[in-house]
Amino acid sequence: MFLLLTKAVRVVSTAVIFLTFLSYLCPHVNPAAFRWLAFFGTAFPWLLLSNVVLMFFWLWARSRYSIYHFVIMAFGWSYITGFVGLDFGKKKVPEEAVTVATHNLGALFQGQKMNDAARDKKATAYAQFLKENGLPDILCTQETTRKFFPLLAAKMGYEHTFNLKKGTVIFSRFPMLAGGDIPFGNGTANSTLWVDIQIGKQTVRVYNVHLQSNKVATDAEKVIEGPGLDEEETWQDIGILLDKVGSATSQRAQQARSLREHIEDCPHPVIVCGDFNDTPNSYVYELLSAGLTDTFREKGAGFGTTYAGVLPLLRIDYILTDPGFLTYDCRKVRGPYSDHYPVFAEIGLRH
Repeated sequence: MFLLLTKAVRVVSTAVIFLTFLSYLCPHVNPAAFRWLAFFGTAFPWLLLSNVVLMFFWLWARSRYSIYHFVIMAFGWSYITGFVGLDFGKKKVPEEAVTVATHNLGALFQGQKMNDAARDKKATAYAQFLKENGLPDILCTQETTRKFFPLLAAKMGYEHTFNLKKGTVIFSRFPMLAGGDIPFGNGTANSTLWVDIQIGKQTVRVYNVHLQSNKVATDAEKVIEGPGLDEEETWQDIGILLDKVGSATSQRAQQARSLREHIEDCPHPVIVCGDFNDTPNSYVYELLSAGLTDTFREKGAGFGTTYAGVLPLLRIDYILTDPGFLTYDCRKVRGPYSDHYPVFAEIGLRH
């Protein structure tokens, strides 16, 4: 019986190691060319967990397969640190540090129709949550309703806000000098805004990014709660889900290229915040983070999960900074206010 078990697990181990290797290729391959490959980058947190479990199984079984799992994880160490922060030391944050936060508020109202009184109550509670967890000097929100963000600005004391037609909003305690958007075309509800902000004597450009959504939460929940893998309907649902992910991934790649070009032309130090809808094992993240500092990699601790929806372990919300900034702290804060967790970072300009 034990022999049959080890043979079966050996097949699983081989598959997991191979798929993990494919996930390492994702950041370097444009999804427009190979849509299917991007799925393995998204699946990396679960592949990592599988490698850890299997490594301990093979250690218990005293098999060399434990070494194979260790090697594949060591080979991808830089990807692991994109999901797991290792800075557990005491953070020293100077008083002059600037607190930046990003939060997708798409599920703030959980599909409820809100009257003015209910909206005001929600804004009061959410403002209190922000004050208790960081009191951001600069706040970037995505999927924010046009009636909600002025309420939030008033309750938080933000004198400066920037918003165009879509739900991407930038709030600031510092003066805004200029602003605009990066056109993604008319076929999407997603958007990216930028503003130039005066911090002391330095002008800084802040990007608030909301790249193409997968829109697969309902499909994923249907698969998870479905009749099982032995049913044809389940495989049809999986096919629909993968097709949506592939299509959205290709769109995000195009949007990220437009954003990257805009960043390259920027004359000021940049802060890039927002919901990329992609994990650190993705072409989009690799493209946008090039030459920038991922504040979570620098000062994060523990699992970096920022998505609180049906698919667990996903890190898709980021604060990236120009090398001209120092990162003092970065953390995600659990809360009941959306299907995303907000990310806070304390940063400062290098002298």
